[in-house]
Amino acid sequence: MADRPAAPRPHELDQLQALMERVGEDEDRVDNLLTVAARNAETYGSLMDLYQRRVAQVVTKDVFYPYERVDGELTLGTDPDGQQIALTREQLNEHLLLVGMTGSGKTTFFYNLMETAMTAGLPVMVFDFKNDYRHLVDDDEDLLVINWRDFKFNPLAPPPGVQPGKWGEIFADTFAHTTDLLIGSESYFLERLGLLYQIYEQADTERAPSLFELRDLVQADWITKASPKFRYKERVASRLSMITGFSGEILDCSQGYPLEDLLERNVVFELKEPNQFATNFVIETMLTWIFYYRDAQGQRQGLRHLILFDEAKRVFDVNRERQPESGFPPIDDLVGKVREFGEGLVVADHEPSKLTDSIKANTHTKLWLTLGSGTDTHEMARTFGIEQEAVDFTRTMQKGEGLLKLADRDPVPILLPDYPVEKVMTEPEIRSRMAPKLDAFATADRERPARFEEFLDHDEKDESTDSTSSVEAAGEALLASVNDQPFLGMAERYKALGVDTKKGTKAKNELVSLDLVREVEVNTWKRGRNPKLLELTSEGRRVLRERGYEIRSSGKGGIEHQWWQEKIKAHYTEQGYDVTVEYHLGKKSIDVYAVAGDESVAIELALSPDHEVENIKKCLAQGPDRIQVVYTETAVKDSIQAALREELGSIPSTVSFSSVTEFT
Repeated sequence: MADRPAAPRPHELDQLQALMERVGEDEDRVDNLLTVAARNAETYGSLMDLYQRRVAQVVTKDVFYPYERVDGELTLGTDPDGQQIALTREQLNEHLLLVGMTGSGKTTFFYNLMETAMTAGLPVMVFDFKNDYRHLVDDDEDLLVINWRDFKFNPLAPPPGVQPGKWGEIFADTFAHTTDLLIGSESYFLERLGLLYQIYEQADTERAPSLFELRDLVQADWITKASPKFRYKERVASRLSMITGFSGEILDCSQGYPLEDLLERNVVFELKEPNQFATNFVIETMLTWIFYYRDAQGQRQGLRHLILFDEAKRVFDVNRERQPESGFPPIDDLVGKVREFGEGLVVADHEPSKLTDSIKANTHTKLWLTLGSGTDTHEMARTFGIEQEAVDFTRTMQKGEGLLKLADRDPVPILLPDYPVEKVMTEPEIRSRMAPKLDAFATADRERPARFEEFLDHDEKDESTDSTSSVEAAGEALLASVNDQPFLGMAERYKALGVDTKKGTKAKNELVSLDLVREVEVNTWKRGRNPKLLELTSEGRRVLRERGYEIRSSGKGGIEHQWWQEKIKAHYTEQGYDVTVEYHLGKKSIDVYAVAGDESVAIELALSPDHEVENIKKCLAQGPDRIQVVYTETAVKDSIQAALREELGSIPSTVSFSSVTEFT
């Protein structure tokens, strides 16, 4: 309670009032208790604890009772009546999603599930980002814990049974998505990778090349700076340098630890220290390797292995799914396929709103623990398909309590068992204990055949003969800045580029004359000078793409529409809301969606009255607490209101109208 303010905030008192009314307290008692709670945060906390427990009893019986039986071999916990809740192997083979805030019990759930699986003879593989699982070694000497400093993995070595050419295409796709490369850079990457495989094949060596050789082969590729491929080379080289630089220990080998053998063991990979960029790459590549290995071996005999990891948004990031220019993430495609080969995924995160729709759709079992964010609560309510009364139950859950949902069943409250662990194992100790086991694995150092060294010498050229670009440097820099920072005014843009107004204006006028950008003035409907923005044309995007730039996703509407979206986002962010621009609802989206506590607000920006009734109806279907229509001028507002009355009979009480001037 030490971190709480001297008195509770108004929305906290509203939450307490809702709980008291939920258990049936009369009006006088509610008023009296609220008066007392408003004076002191400690009293408020005690009352919240009391009424959360009372509501849990009431809501559970009202909403979920009688509890549907969930019987199987692999025990997860019990329902409030003490009946065992367990999954079948088939259900777990169709993946499990676990969501809950930090401290809600996710790691404890993983401990228990690992023990259950291992007891049933089901091997587990854990990607550990917090070094939480080394402490289980005392209890289970069969558990192999591999610290990242000791791990060896060569992603260019194909899985047994997969040809290098096929694996090269698969790996190039995975590499491009994990490192945010677009199609031009991916094509260049695949071209150089194919050449590398060819060089090693010609050298007649049994050892596979590594990413270090690929990095050097890319860097040695002489390309004139005027060529579009130069940008592709730069981007690919920077990604390879970053990955090989973060921890050469993992990737610095020709043959790493045999993953096919590790799939038969209980293994934890400790990946806390490496940066997230490199860690994500290793994980996604390993998951891809496992799938294509299973496929090549034809291993389709039911659940045979579990893969567990927390912080699932590292791999299943919704932002990647919403970037059409990057294509569909290959890891999303694997989720639906890998179950066919006996791999069950158990993934967890504390921010489900940032997970891909794919992982939420392709997990048969979902377990909802306590969540802190209103945005995440709304997202899980949508995913579970439950009513407000059931959502209220989730707000009363304590550590170790959750709501379990199977794809074909109603939700069931679940009580998770505890798993006391003394966390005393240090890194030197765990590495020392694991060293004899790891020494048993055969690995191979990198080898650079003479043919490879000869090719590097031949491929390097003097870049002093490089011709200059037909577009002046200032013009290209300005064009690139419009892509990277679309909402800067002219003076801010020139300052950011380090050019004076005269030179910047000359470059801008040249780009306009070439139809690479258009100049847009945003009417703020206030006195004073309106901001002038630059917007890329389709020709401007084409030119940048050809020069190797990766084009920023612009969302819907023009630059003026996007500028106002950013203003609205800033306004609500300052008020303490979690804000999403272009909040996706399937193929549709809401302009701005803001959530704070229990309140959700859908904001639609109306620069004209066209299609706004359809947009409002779309928001009504989502069910936010408020819908705010932000208009530019009174005539637009009047037109929308008239159309609403004609379409719906009246303006819904949740719909309000605000001028854009409130956001500048």
